[in-house]
Amino acid sequence: MTIAGLAVLGAAVSLAPVLAQDAMINQKPYSFGLALRGFYDDNYFTYPKALRTTLKHDDSFGFDVSPSVAYNLKHDNTTFGVSYVYNFRYYFDRERPRDDQSHQANMKLSHAFNEVFSLDVIDSFVIAQEPSILDPSIDPTRTVPARVSGSNVRNLAGIQFNANMAEKGFGGNVGYQNTLFDYEENASTSAVSAIGSRSAVLDRMVHLIKAEGNYQVLPKTTASLEYRFRYDDYTSFDPFYVAAPGTILPPGAPGVLVGNDKDNWSHFASVGVRQQFNPNLSGSLKLGAQYTQYQVTSWFKDTMSPFAEASLRWVYMEGSSAQLNVSHSRIPTDTRLGTTASGLVPISDQEATAVQLSVNHAITAKLTGILQGGYQHSFLGETTRNLQSAEDNLFFAGVTLLYQFNPHVAAEVSYMYDHLDSDFALRSFTRNRIFVGTRLSL
Repeated sequence: MTIAGLAVLGAAVSLAPVLAQDAMINQKPYSFGLALRGFYDDNYFTYPKALRTTLKHDDSFGFDVSPSVAYNLKHDNTTFGVSYVYNFRYYFDRERPRDDQSHQANMKLSHAFNEVFSLDVIDSFVIAQEPSILDPSIDPTRTVPARVSGSNVRNLAGIQFNANMAEKGFGGNVGYQNTLFDYEENASTSAVSAIGSRSAVLDRMVHLIKAEGNYQVLPKTTASLEYRFRYDDYTSFDPFYVAAPGTILPPGAPGVLVGNDKDNWSHFASVGVRQQFNPNLSGSLKLGAQYTQYQVTSWFKDTMSPFAEASLRWVYMEGSSAQLNVSHSRIPTDTRLGTTASGLVPISDQEATAVQLSVNHAITAKLTGILQGGYQHSFLGETTRNLQSAEDNLFFAGVTLLYQFNPHVAAEVSYMYDHLDSDFALRSFTRNRIFVGTRLSL
């Protein structure tokens, strides 16, 4: 995860946020956008199949309105940009609430002190329900695969200092990133149970410190060495686990755990390479290890796991490109319980491998096709003592056709697919969505 990684990738993201991100790099000082769409959603709460059979309604038609605005300023060695996207989505047949509302605000400030040293400062604030917007990372892994009701808050802020001594072939950066997650559902507002609310399981502040050095070993090849430290500081004191009577606990393990008990910290070390194969094809690879330690060691065992990040970008013709991202790391999870012969036991996190592909293809001068797809495989519960891990398999895909009538008016049709296949009961789901509408920009 880097300071540059502000873009939210994923098939479930509407094109309105993408408009705002594009506006951040637009040459005009001000940019305005508006997306107006009708849609059909066949599983608007991402309920598992077993629950859907008991519901009167689980699909709906609706409409979607998303205005956006952005401002960009460049003065001497300083660039500054801000953008805001509001989305209002109304479901005709959904039980209350019938609307979803989301807000996305981004800011980036870059300043070059001279030819060698520069500084980047970013902030990204979101109130949303869809997982692809709440998960802020450019790395394709998803912490939460399903939609989450409520006004859920995520704020990502970061600062990074860069050095680039091109004439000597050396460079590097050091930075700090802070990400806050605050879910609306807590022990007092949960409609199901006071135990295991979204806040208890997922509210946290993530501190990430990163230092990377690189050396240009060949004209088109750069090697790197990186260290990261991440501290997942869970902030809720609501319970997420209460041992049932008769449950056999590990020696010294508490029978009640609150969100704060999930605290953990990770050390990452990796070596990498960046390669410019030709003007149109570039790639990068990082391989290393992640060592994770837990606060409640009577329940969760410290562990060493592989760490990897890879990307490949190909501009294969004018106006057309493909991007492939691959990631493997240990990340948080919204799953809280696993089953053993002695009863339910808590789960701390997941080890996830994810692959994501995005393609923008200029079919004609005015018609563009956008394809996004991904797959994530997760092991959950590996760090819980005496618990065999279970698996999640998440698939997501989307295709969009965009016809640009003129620089200000475009028509779009989109299809999005999400499917989770899980070993845990009442977790697997399938969701299909279709959007038809127009995009306006100034």
